[in-house]
Amino acid sequence: MSDRFSTDRMAAFAPAIPKRVADIPNLTAVRGADVDADGKRLVIGKQIRMSGEISGCEKLIIEGTVEAALSGVKSIDVTANGTFKGTAEVDSAVIAGTCEGTLKVNGHLEVAASGVVKGSVSYKTIAVANGGRLLGTIESIS
Repeated sequence: MSDRFSTDRMAAFAPAIPKRVADIPNLTAVRGADVDADGKRLVIGKQIRMSGEISGCEKLIIEGTVEAALSGVKSIDVTANGTFKGTAEVDSAVIAGTCEGTLKVNGHLEVAASGVVKGSVSYKTIAVANGGRLLGTIESIS
């Protein structure tokens, strides 16, 4: 065996590797403007079922299934796998999943290509992607 792999030579090899402090991002900076000032956000996760009444949150994000009456909720976001059934009056809504019941949007309603809105819908402004569906009574708020 050659002497270039001898234990004496390997023991002498000790490169100086500077220690690095882990970069932990500031959660507020990562989320940016998406974070509510009071943190009044409710996320209903995948495969979660919830029923009842929801009130007092700024933003409701539905990834599972919710059967509820909403009051005091400013924004609702139904993801592609999410389902909302019930009544809601909100300032803005993004529907990529299924929304059934009565939905009143005092601001902007956005229906994604995978979104289906069934029932009574009223809105101030609307954007429906190619493939998005509105079924039922539809009314524009002046």
